Order: sequence, then structure tokens, then C-alpha cells
Amino acid sequence: MILRTAVAVVLAGVAGTLANALAAVVFVNPALWPLALAPGRYAIAVLLAAGVPAIYRLVPGAWGAALALGLLTVAPSLLNKLVFGGLAAWPVLLALNFVYALVALVVFRLVAGSRV
Repeated sequence: MILRTAVAVVLAGVAGTLANALAAVVFVNPALWPLALAPGRYAIAVLLAAGVPAIYRLVPGAWGAALALGLLTVAPSLLNKLVFGGLAAWPVLLALNFVYALVALVVFRLVAGSRV
């Protein structure tokens, strides 16, 4: 069960990052495709996704999913703006990170199953 959860976290982070980069390319600027090639983005995404199992254990059901969705949307946005000095507007950043969060949660639940 621990191995399955770990694999789910890694796959969720990677899938969410790819979806985020694809959304940035499609909706913001096609020149942003190198975002999908930055290994640091994947590392941060996996680290953020690592909090999802703990959230699901502490807050079960739909409330846990909502809290995880909020955390996976807001935390990378704050990191981008406050730590990395991102220049994107807040609405764009939150929308793109919502794509990451939604895809990461769906992939996590599909891989980890309902018993997390």
C-alpha cells in the first residue's frame, strides 16, 4: 500500500505538471513549452503532491478532496510569485495551477484507489 501511494504521488505530480505546461502553451503562449522540460518543476510538483495522502487521511471524503485541490492550487501559485518571482498575473497563475491540481488529484485517486 505504501509503494502504491508513493507511485501515485509521483505520477500525480508529473501528470499535473505536464497538464499545467500544456494549458500554458494552449491558453497563454506557445513559447512556454520549455516549462514542460524543466526538471525542477517536476520535483516541486511531486513534493507538493506528497501532501495529498496526509490530507486524505486527516480529512476524509469530499472535504479532503476540496482541501487538497485548494492546497495544490494556492501553494504553487504562492511559490511562483513569492519565491521564484513569477511575472504572470494572479488569475492566470491560479487558473494554470488549478489545472495542475485537478489533474494531479484525478491521477492520484486513479492510481492510489479509494483506500488511501
